Amino acid sequence: MKIAATSRSPFIEIQDGHCLIKGECYPEDISELSGPIMKEIGDALSRVESFVLELELYYFNSSSAKLLFDIFDAVDEAAADGLDVQIKWNYRSDDDSMQEAGEDFMEDVENATFIMQEI
Repeated sequence: MKIAATSRSPFIEIQDGHCLIKGECYPEDISELSGPIMKEIGDALSRVESFVLELELYYFNSSSAKLLFDIFDAVDEAAADGLDVQIKWNYRSDDDSMQEAGEDFMEDVENATFIMQEI
C-alpha cells in the first residue's frame, strides 16, 4: 500500500514488514485514512516475522494522534504476542514538539522496541 502525501496528509507506505509515515497529518476526514491503514497494518502484522513502524512527522492534530495511538496499540499488541516490532520515531533536531510527542507515545508502548532518533 502506498498513499501519496498531500498538503494535509502524510506519505504512507506499508509493505514487507515495514510501515513508513512521513509528513504532516491533519486531514479533513481522518476516517478516510484510518480504516485502510489499520486494515493494511493488521494484515501485515499477521503475515510477517518482524515489523518496523517508522514515523517522521512534522505536525499532527488531535484526531491524527488518535490514529497514531491506534497504530501503536496494534503493533504493541503484536509485540506482546511475540512478533519482533520496532517503532522508530524520527524527529528534527530543532523540533521540540515532535520530540516530546514521541516521548509521550513511548511511555504507552510496553512490548515493542521504541527508538527515538534525531535527524
